[in-house]
Amino acid sequence: MPRDVLILSTREPELAAFVDAGAGIAPDLRVRTLENGAVTEIVDRRGSAVLSVQGPEFVENVAEVARLAPWASADGPLWWTEAWAPWGADGDVGIAIARAFAAAVGAQVIVEDGS
Repeated sequence: MPRDVLILSTREPELAAFVDAGAGIAPDLRVRTLENGAVTEIVDRRGSAVLSVQGPEFVENVAEVARLAPWASADGPLWWTEAWAPWGADGDVGIAIARAFAAAVGAQVIVEDGS
């Protein structure tokens, strides 16, 4: 089972921002899409995903965000982006990308391992 990653942002996440974050962490990574673009994966040279990112969803109901992500500070509607990274060194690269992306766009992020 992969680690769940949740990214909450006030503006819609763009694929280019994830690509830029990935290039800053490990420039040899590549991007591919699955399910007609529903999921974007950042993969290593072997084609193994280090981070899989589902298309973001706009959540207008602040109470629902508070219920599902009580750790988040939500003053208004947010973009809810779910991602997954494998456990171990490969996944650590994916987590670093998710954190770099979140920092670049001022998003909140939580990783299943509690960090």
